[in-house]
Amino acid sequence: MRNNFWLNAFLILMTVLILAACGTQQEDETENTPEDPATEEPETNDETTGGSTEGEMEPDIQQISDETYRYTLENQTGEPQTFEFTSSQRYDFSLANENGEEVFLFSAVSTYLQALGEENLDQGDQLSYEFEVPPLDLEPGTYELTAWLTPRQGETYKVTTEHVVE
Repeated sequence: MRNNFWLNAFLILMTVLILAACGTQQEDETENTPEDPATEEPETNDETTGGSTEGEMEPDIQQISDETYRYTLENQTGEPQTFEFTSSQRYDFSLANENGEEVFLFSAVSTYLQALGEENLDQGDQLSYEFEVPPLDLEPGTYELTAWLTPRQGETYKVTTEHVVE
């Protein structure tokens, strides 16, 4: 009986130590960083249009139909770019009212697979994502639609346009 007590105490102690050690490793993101996308933040303008600028990543947003938009990111840096992701989410978008208050955030109502991923973008290539603004109970008016890339680190390449609710 006494040996059973010490064996149980030892097992409990080992379990606590193992559980305490799980997840305590701190990752230093300054070491072993992957190829970072361009660090210069592009200007965020309404209705950003095409046209390539040598040396930069070019974000763009286009309205396809009343509620459907296409977010694209074109590599004009002159070298390949790699984006790492911590989930299946690659982009996000939000709507803000005339006061700048966020009234909708896509990722707040979405679920994503928790899996590491990577997107490689060669010079001149582009990533393209179509999304639909869901039916929302919003007052009629003009809203600011902002879309951006969601990499693990680095620039997010935000771009903004108007979204009209009638």
